[in-house]
Amino acid sequence: MAHRSVLAAGTMLLALSACSRTDTPAPAAAAPAVKVAAKPAPKAGDDQPAPRCPARVDPALAGPDIVGFKLGMTREAALDFARCHAPQAVLSYEGNWIQGLKSYGIKLAPQVFVARSGDSEPCKFTSYEQMQKCGPDRRVWTHEAEKITVVSPGVPGQERVMGVWREQQFRPGEMPAAEAVLAALTQKYGPPQATSGTPGQWARLDWLQDAAGATLEADRRGRPSCRSINARAQDHHSWSEACGLTVAAMVMLSRENPLLVKSLHIGMLHQRELFETGRRLQDELKAMEARRRQDEVEQSKSSGVKVKL
Repeated sequence: MAHRSVLAAGTMLLALSACSRTDTPAPAAAAPAVKVAAKPAPKAGDDQPAPRCPARVDPALAGPDIVGFKLGMTREAALDFARCHAPQAVLSYEGNWIQGLKSYGIKLAPQVFVARSGDSEPCKFTSYEQMQKCGPDRRVWTHEAEKITVVSPGVPGQERVMGVWREQQFRPGEMPAAEAVLAALTQKYGPPQATSGTPGQWARLDWLQDAAGATLEADRRGRPSCRSINARAQDHHSWSEACGLTVAAMVMLSRENPLLVKSLHIGMLHQRELFETGRRLQDELKAMEARRRQDEVEQSKSSGVKVKL
């Protein structure tokens, strides 16, 4: 049964290995990373100009990162970073992340882009079964080694990264040791404020802050848990202005050897910033629509349009 408590890394390691088939711990390894075949130069695609590599991150941006992606990056910088990070990645775009926005007909850039790397082939539409396998990027993925999802809402020209998710799927023979993965996560983000999991199957770690940036223990009475951001982008999320930076990681273990990790999922989002961004974005759209209407009135006056009665 899943449990929630503040555990030391060592305790989590014991829980992970409780159901393993061997008493010999797997050797430590470096932090997991997806291997991407090198290419001479990234090519432009997806109607985007060629990326500027190596991509640079604004040094003024504070806080943690996910494989180099930071909250607060411009959408253009994040796209550059994604395409330089994985030159062979296939990019796709999705519509709204912040639901319920009234755009007043103003064309907004897609709020989400996804960069996928791995083994895929173009979709075929010769049968219903093949159509069912077709993904949003019009490709069929036989192995999705890495998937990076970036949320960047905003009015045109002012889109900023509000959330980042990264998913890695490891092939047999390339799975990192669970011990090494947990150690790498703790080294990068510090001791988690909450952990849960099922021994021999999966483990979840959460790093939580309140809106003021103070470390927040999950489920502490009288304070919000803020444990509402999932490690997988496709899962349900909710956010509150009472919560701050939230990082969640999900470690899925191999059935054949629970000391190895078959997939790793990490998500990062600043809840209060996203809450305020949604409110500010709606106000800006409303103001843009008011200006458009007033401009039309002024144009009508200056053109001398008269009504015959």
